[in-house]
Amino acid sequence: MSARTPNNIPAGGFPFPYTVLAIQPDDLSSSQDESYTVARFGHDEKPAVRTGLDLDAIRDLAATDASGSLLAAYGPEDHLSERLWRIAAGIDAVVLDVRLLARILLPGLRDYERATVERCFDPEPLETVAEVAGPAETGDEAAGPVETGNGAGGASPADSGNDGALQTAVLCRALLDLLASQDPDTMETLILLAEGTGTGLERLLARMSARTAGRGDVPSYADRSARSGERSPISHTALGLPTIGDGSCDAAEADGDLDPMDTEELARLFETGGLFESSMEGYEQRPQQVSMVRSVAGAFNEGEVLLVEAGTGTGKSLSYLTPALLWAVRNDQRVVVSTNTRNLQEQLFYKDLPFLLENLGLPFRATLLKGRSNYLCLDRWRQVTRRPADHLTAEEREAAIPLAVWARETQTGDISEHAGFNRGAGAGLWEKINGEGTACPRCVFKEACFVNRVRRAAMASHVVIINHALLFADLQSDHAVLSRYSHLIIDEAHNLERAAVQHLTLEVGGWRMRRVLGRMHAPEWGGTGVLAGLDRLATKAAENLEWKSPLAAGTRMAIDRITEVNRRIEDFFRIASDEAFGQSDDGAARRTKLRYRAEDEYAGILRSSARVLIEGLAGLRESLGMLHATLDQVHDSWLDDRESRGNAIVAAMDFCTEMEEALFVLTEASEGERVYWVEATRSQPMSCVLTAAPLRVADRLHDVLFRPLRTAVLTSATLTVGDRFDYQIERLGLDRIDPRRLQVQGIGSPFDYADQVLVCVPAAFPTPRSDAFQTEVSRLILDLVVSTMRSTLVLFTSYTQLNRTFQDIEPDLAEHGVAVLAQGTSGPRSALLDRFRRSDTAVLLGTDSFWEGVDVPGKALEMVILVKLPFAVPTEPLVQAQVERLEDAGRNSFFEYQVPEAVIKFRQGFGRLIRSTRDYGVVTILDQRVVSTAYGRLFLESLPAGSEVYPDADGLVEGVSYWFRARDKRRVERGSFIT
Repeated sequence: MSARTPNNIPAGGFPFPYTVLAIQPDDLSSSQDESYTVARFGHDEKPAVRTGLDLDAIRDLAATDASGSLLAAYGPEDHLSERLWRIAAGIDAVVLDVRLLARILLPGLRDYERATVERCFDPEPLETVAEVAGPAETGDEAAGPVETGNGAGGASPADSGNDGALQTAVLCRALLDLLASQDPDTMETLILLAEGTGTGLERLLARMSARTAGRGDVPSYADRSARSGERSPISHTALGLPTIGDGSCDAAEADGDLDPMDTEELARLFETGGLFESSMEGYEQRPQQVSMVRSVAGAFNEGEVLLVEAGTGTGKSLSYLTPALLWAVRNDQRVVVSTNTRNLQEQLFYKDLPFLLENLGLPFRATLLKGRSNYLCLDRWRQVTRRPADHLTAEEREAAIPLAVWARETQTGDISEHAGFNRGAGAGLWEKINGEGTACPRCVFKEACFVNRVRRAAMASHVVIINHALLFADLQSDHAVLSRYSHLIIDEAHNLERAAVQHLTLEVGGWRMRRVLGRMHAPEWGGTGVLAGLDRLATKAAENLEWKSPLAAGTRMAIDRITEVNRRIEDFFRIASDEAFGQSDDGAARRTKLRYRAEDEYAGILRSSARVLIEGLAGLRESLGMLHATLDQVHDSWLDDRESRGNAIVAAMDFCTEMEEALFVLTEASEGERVYWVEATRSQPMSCVLTAAPLRVADRLHDVLFRPLRTAVLTSATLTVGDRFDYQIERLGLDRIDPRRLQVQGIGSPFDYADQVLVCVPAAFPTPRSDAFQTEVSRLILDLVVSTMRSTLVLFTSYTQLNRTFQDIEPDLAEHGVAVLAQGTSGPRSALLDRFRRSDTAVLLGTDSFWEGVDVPGKALEMVILVKLPFAVPTEPLVQAQVERLEDAGRNSFFEYQVPEAVIKFRQGFGRLIRSTRDYGVVTILDQRVVSTAYGRLFLESLPAGSEVYPDADGLVEGVSYWFRARDKRRVERGSFIT
């Protein structure tokens, strides 16, 4: 293989002779690994394959290589990795994960499956370079050419031991050559990060460094890069840019005369014979979309606030982006578009906007802007990579290795572009190096800063794509992020109030305090942190240096203070946790959530304990300030990263101030418009979290968000309750808008729900409070899936019931070849959805977050089961407080708050099923309150399809099976198949 980039490294470019032994179990489905296929790829040799080897034979083969062996596997399972290390013990061999090499050297790939990585290289004709031998043939003579699996009937590389091992060997060789081509700074970073991790990569990099040191006949990394003509084998364009289009917007908000759009001319773009029909394959005119385009254009022209409910399939993103772009370019004004989910953000930026750029002929610019925590901080990255041992644990250093090449290549600093970095597993590391909460005004990277660069791009853009969290962060900072704007589009607007509450919620937790202060000093992690590094610097300094004593004393005082603060943190959260459990009604509960008020005994205990912690934080802040002043005395030759260390100290001082203020608010608990509670986990006091959430955000939304705007468009598929917008209008503070400016529009879906969907309910079914409910739920899910063999999404309202159902149905469905995937058990959300989409027949069990934002069209999802009506838990502190507020005002909290919230979520759950005009399927509701109560019927009436009530569960299963058979038959007769 050779890289598909201008800087291919010639064969043998790796800086020392080596032999790659790529190893793959012959039985990929077994963890016993009794025999293996090994592809041997020596220095300046053709690769050869040996099959049926055991571990001893592999060890013997590796031991014969005088130059040393690299034992390579592609993303080895734990049991294989452990056996490779056993082989390497006692011989001159390095264990190497080839997937890790790819994650390091090829940032920007969408995934790191072997097939994806292989597409980055030009394959050589393997059948002419590879030879194969059986286990008995240990000499260099080969039995014959290897079968590559490319001919008729050949196995794929993923399934063939020969091909799999061979491809891994060749891929490993190509990646090693790319590794050798890295520039000196990147190699130094990799070596420093790998040092002390005990990994095979550490040994490999150490060998490379030792082998190349002082050798004139081995080209330097810089020479290799110069020869290639590029600094890196990865193209900049592969990593994407934060902007689309090359136009420029001066953002002259509300200055001069405005140029209105021709609404009818705009609508014609979407009609039959219009621009979009000629430029979009399979385009069909949708009257609903045309209607929405007219309404959005009218809102811009007239300066209105528009709420538009657009059913699934309307094409609402193009319906608002097209008039927004036209308005922005004609009037040189910015339009901000806010979404709730990252998926929709990326759809708008990477799919819809490029389409409009290509087809509208408008000279616009658009920018995708995210919160600070999404971007790499160059200052903090420099700090941790210069002296990793001062700042990172061994686990964090290992997690940082895949970032080394990316950090030098990325133009955006947006970590989401690097699929090779596990942000979940590396959360602690990313907290230390992202752009959140740093001392930015004093940063030496101010001009190069990724956050500043993308914000400058946003200032000159006609359209800026953000999310709701950043929308409110900008408001709280008085528009320091976005500057002022006059036009706002809010998609997924049914989540706007929740996002506002989340942003205005105040939280203090034990682990977070420890983690942030751990950046200063973390003795339990081997003495890492800024203070540990300064302490070592003071120790090394010569006695005659005048700054040695002040630095040593200041550092020691800060370390002592932070040690004391950590002790006080533990004391405070232990008291908060113990007292919360002491007042819990369930003495055996593992977790508890306690609401408290200023007058409660619990709040008094918190206040007393918090005073001690607040005093400690103030003392720490003072000592850090003195230490910061001392840094100015240290000569540059000893402290070449003074700014970075100083910034870290200032950030820690700011954090102390933030925590002092937050603890005061949380323990005083005196603000009537907030609700206060504590969450605690038994035997884990540092997991305790104190929370204060706003009870009502309508006034703030009106005063700070909507009132300054000229135009606002709020859209979602679920804005109404009972065909009315009143609930959202009140909750979002829009009832204070001049009625002449406030417009609402309900637009149906182009889908034929009566034909595409069966909504069914069993009349005779246990109620949710019945002891028999869980048993019958599991039985009915099992019967439905087995009788229809359709991929199914089951939506729950509690993890407890989800887990019990998983235990009930998983063994039986496994016998029928149906995979059961459970949220919280089977992997992270994105991985669950990927596995679900790829499965022939699967059942996905999800709660809360799966009720919306799940887009699985076609046969990958044909049944949705709603286990219970999604009412919020009435004992949740925020729900409880909302109910009290309404009841105190003489209002009916059930029908004015609890039912509307549940109906909106119920409609979102229903909307997971039909995602295109070709989809069809069944929604089953197992909560018979929808037919037995008056309020329950509001849920059925909110759906765009009628419902079928079956007498019992058995009748429902029979009816659903018949419905699918009839629909399948009709599809076949029409010659239409779902893909």
